[in-house]
Amino acid sequence: MKFFVKYYSKFKYFNIAIIFILLYFLSFNISKAQKNNYELTDIEFVGNHFISSSTLSNVITSKESPGWFSKFLNSFSGLGENAVFFDSLLITIDIESMKNYYMSQGFFNSKISSIYRLNKSEEEARLIYFIVEGNPSKIRNIKIKGLTKISKIYQSEIQKDIMIDSNTYYSDAIVDNNNNFIINFLHDHGYMLAKAKVPEADIDTIKNIVDLVLSFAPGKKYKISKVEVERTGVGQELVTDKLIEDIANIKVGSNYSLYDMKKAQIRLYRTNLFTSALVRGVVGDTSGNLVPIKISTDVGLLHELAPEIIGINEDNSFKLGLGLSFTKKNFLGDARKFTFRLSAAAQNIADFISNLSINDKNIFGFADARLSLEQPFLFNKPINTKLETNYTLQKKKQEYNAQIIGTQLNLNFELAQYTYLDYLSAYLKFENSKYIFQNEYIKKIDSLSQGSINISGQIVSKSTNVLLGVQFGANKTNNYIFPSRGYGLSLTLEEGNSIPYLLSKVGGYNFNSPLYYKILFTSSAYLPVYKNENSAFGIKLKTGLINVYNGNKFDIPLNQRFIAGGSNSVRGWKTGDLVPQNNANKIPENPTREELERSITPGGFFLFEGSIESRNHLFGNFGSAVFLDFGNTWNSYQEFRYDETAVAFGFGLRYYSSFAPIRIDLGMKLYDPLDRRNIFNRLKDAHTFRNNFTIQLGIGEAF
Repeated sequence: MKFFVKYYSKFKYFNIAIIFILLYFLSFNISKAQKNNYELTDIEFVGNHFISSSTLSNVITSKESPGWFSKFLNSFSGLGENAVFFDSLLITIDIESMKNYYMSQGFFNSKISSIYRLNKSEEEARLIYFIVEGNPSKIRNIKIKGLTKISKIYQSEIQKDIMIDSNTYYSDAIVDNNNNFIINFLHDHGYMLAKAKVPEADIDTIKNIVDLVLSFAPGKKYKISKVEVERTGVGQELVTDKLIEDIANIKVGSNYSLYDMKKAQIRLYRTNLFTSALVRGVVGDTSGNLVPIKISTDVGLLHELAPEIIGINEDNSFKLGLGLSFTKKNFLGDARKFTFRLSAAAQNIADFISNLSINDKNIFGFADARLSLEQPFLFNKPINTKLETNYTLQKKKQEYNAQIIGTQLNLNFELAQYTYLDYLSAYLKFENSKYIFQNEYIKKIDSLSQGSINISGQIVSKSTNVLLGVQFGANKTNNYIFPSRGYGLSLTLEEGNSIPYLLSKVGGYNFNSPLYYKILFTSSAYLPVYKNENSAFGIKLKTGLINVYNGNKFDIPLNQRFIAGGSNSVRGWKTGDLVPQNNANKIPENPTREELERSITPGGFFLFEGSIESRNHLFGNFGSAVFLDFGNTWNSYQEFRYDETAVAFGFGLRYYSSFAPIRIDLGMKLYDPLDRRNIFNRLKDAHTFRNNFTIQLGIGEAF
């Protein structure tokens, strides 16, 4: 007996270790069995009112198994996702993650528990989290420390921008945003080495109130002592240090500004001279309150010949094609860029490739040749200036052939840091257009006008216009590729032909083109219908007006008028299908060529359209959309009628690539102002069934 006790005592720790190892492997095997045998088909959240279940699903580690279609795709391709199996060891991690998330949103008293149910016959698992959220806390006060040595003006600007309403609920995002704003402000006003300390929060869980203290160490205020340039790369000998300094536009003696450093990098990249460019303050070479700026560049080849695959949304239609461009960089010095580009694209690329003829009646596309000269300065100011001339052939099947020759001067202005607008450009454009209308199109117009047309030969519409315009707008969304919050505004103001008209008065010659102005306003908003940013609910409204104040508005060429229908417009109709239909009814009996030309040119002078769209991520980079579009064009705003507004309903799929969404939409004519039968009667009609649906392709979202 003594021997046994002694032996047990000697090896008891070894035995205990063996037992723990066996228990570990047993629990591991049980967990592994659960993980391998029970597919996690449902995760449910009970009791959450403030924070959505979809948001919590993104917070936790456990994930629901994807649907059968996603698993089916994954079984034979890289698309879709694998089945997900239940792992009980993740529950503790999930609860901790949710508690941390609730605290980050101001819920400091949340309680979370869980249960799970295993269906052995179906080999499925269901996981349920029970949540008691409690009440969110509000921010009562934000106090800033450490900024007493900076100027009173700076202190006032900072204080003004971080003022918080007493009804604002606490969130980590608010703290981070205010911290980042102050640090960025300091970095942009000379305080290069400014740092933020860890924020302090005094939380009253009884009253649900938070007092915040944000502390900073601004350090010295630095000025720029000098600008140094470093050049590398194959083309380093082909550009000068002075050119690089002029493009960066950083002034010696000015306050250090991180914003100016970033802006300088953008200017350098915009020239396409550099494969890489970095602008930074050299902290190790500071002297007193002076800091040198170093511009490091890698200069690429100055000649570039590039084939292109073109995907473009133009005039509300998506066209696919090929192109070839030659670029000479630093042309004649001063970072000018000379480009010669050839391109051709069509809405149906298969038809285009099979018959490369502009006379083919099935083509809807264009062929284009253009020369451009671009420079980053104008009058020593950072105004990106581009002069471009083009020769374009367009064709819309069975309607018209067009020849357009144009020259355009475009000025893009660089805006100040805190300007409300995000872009501002002005342009001056000369354009000569010639439209040859097809016999099939004239016969269609003839049928609408009760056969009053008796013209032999082709109908040709020619016009020369000089346009002066300005475009500006603001994008205040949270994401350029997939916006889910915020809004966007854009406005185009354009005046037509006043310049040649004034010159004709001075020169004493006749100028017969109409004088007019055009206004086009577009707005979009993304409403917080969904509580997570993986889904979006957006609304777009667009309206335009062309008003002639001298001459006949029907002399305005087709490409300057408004059209509706297409991949970025009312998606139940093809591009340009929604144009005023009553022009043919106004054709006089036995019209002259001029009268007929004015009447058959499609396009309206008043545009009203809009969209309501819900966008949702499905899995991976794939998403879906459901939309309702409405709109039309009229000959004037006085002719606008609600019962002539076309309405389309549809859905689509999205693939979110690294550069832009690629989309395909199926639009259905919900209300057709030219066929006012209800949708069910139209769908029953075998002759018109297919006319009620349109497939639209596009790159980028519709708005």
